[in-house]
Amino acid sequence: RRTRRDPKPRFKTDRTYQLDGVRGCPALLLDAGHPARDVQRFVDGFDLTELEQQYSSLGRHGHHPKRVLAVWLYASQLGLHHATKAARACATDAALLFLSGGHPISAGTLKRFRQKNRALFEALLAETVRLAHADGLIVAEELATDSMRLRAHASIHQLGTAKRSRQRIAEIEAVDRAQLSEMQHKKLDDKLTKHRAVLAACEARDSTSAVLTNPQAALMKFPNGAALPGHRITATAAGVSERIVVGVLVDADPTDDGKLGPALQQARDVLVKAGVPIEGMQVAADAGYFCVTDLEFASTNRDWVDILIAEGTAVDVEPVAQGRKGFFDRSRFKILDDGAAMCPAERLMTPPRLMSDGRTTWIGVGCQTCSLRPQCTPRTRRALTADLNLEKVRTEMRRRLAEPGARERYGQRIATIEPVFASIEDVMGYRRASSRHPTTIVSEVLLKVVAHNLARIVAARKLACVSVTLALG
Repeated sequence: RRTRRDPKPRFKTDRTYQLDGVRGCPALLLDAGHPARDVQRFVDGFDLTELEQQYSSLGRHGHHPKRVLAVWLYASQLGLHHATKAARACATDAALLFLSGGHPISAGTLKRFRQKNRALFEALLAETVRLAHADGLIVAEELATDSMRLRAHASIHQLGTAKRSRQRIAEIEAVDRAQLSEMQHKKLDDKLTKHRAVLAACEARDSTSAVLTNPQAALMKFPNGAALPGHRITATAAGVSERIVVGVLVDADPTDDGKLGPALQQARDVLVKAGVPIEGMQVAADAGYFCVTDLEFASTNRDWVDILIAEGTAVDVEPVAQGRKGFFDRSRFKILDDGAAMCPAERLMTPPRLMSDGRTTWIGVGCQTCSLRPQCTPRTRRALTADLNLEKVRTEMRRRLAEPGARERYGQRIATIEPVFASIEDVMGYRRASSRHPTTIVSEVLLKVVAHNLARIVAARKLACVSVTLALG
């Protein structure tokens, strides 16, 4: 049995200043203001002692974790998101060789590092927020939350919906197999197995769709109109001009409903960990979060965060009892303080009845002899159904948006969060995940967010230097 003479882990020696006959000297090929040097300074300032202790002093010398981290951060900024492409570029690109210490890093090493270090990337996100706060770039009064859809690493042939699978199972089971060949039997059995697996996955996750090869993905509608397997990335950014990401969530939900609360709680934890005071937090969110869950969160957490949620055209129309165009809508009915409802004819309706979905129903009284019946309902009696809790929190949000300065502050939302997604999707070119493992997917997204924050911090520092130089001049 081999024993350690020196308990310290062994890493490859730094060869960035050594001259190579083919590659040259990596350190001398980069000028002083090269972005790779900014990445190196950030990584060198981060304490990775705990991670270094996981490396062994036995066997061959390994790549230092700071070197691998620096390669991943710079490769993300370049748009190299697959480990194979990053490893291939690391063998020839002077900047990546400089960051790797002059040693090409294999794709397997890059993959394992990204897969095993989700906690490290979460700590790096808090570190970038701390650095941004130290530079005065975090504005807690200018927070915005929104989401983007990321293509999942999954085949569309392994994607299914519960509705379609039930239909296909019924069709396949109704097929007369007496005249079918053995190969046709096998094809039908494979299809049955697939659709039953889709149904089981949908029931287990309480969702309408499932991707058999990627549990972190679901069917999503993308801006180009395509319906594909995807992930939802919910991000919270700070500052109209700074746009520093302070929180990110990754899940498989097809909509934004209910995501505002978890996103803001995570952003608050990151801000507190980074030493940013959270008093006076103000957040703006678009109409995708104008649902009862997020409106309730905004109403019950006013003590630590002021949330503005605008409503879209889909919710501008009040609930209509019968859903028939041309009849009286919800606005013509009055809900009294004691819970009773009054119809447009100023008549009290039947006592309220609570339904299983949380809504309340009232039935009209004397509708048969009412002169307004042709304008109210085509039936013998008018039924009114309303979600009182939703109406309450919706009224509160409308009142909040009507306060002085609220609309102007909400108008800053698009300048705060939308450029973040443009940076990740267009500048970095990150539109599809390169892994289907849940932990790796989250690590990959966190890596892109850290790379974005680092680029914003570096750009702000360079701009500050230019401003100081002009002022002194």
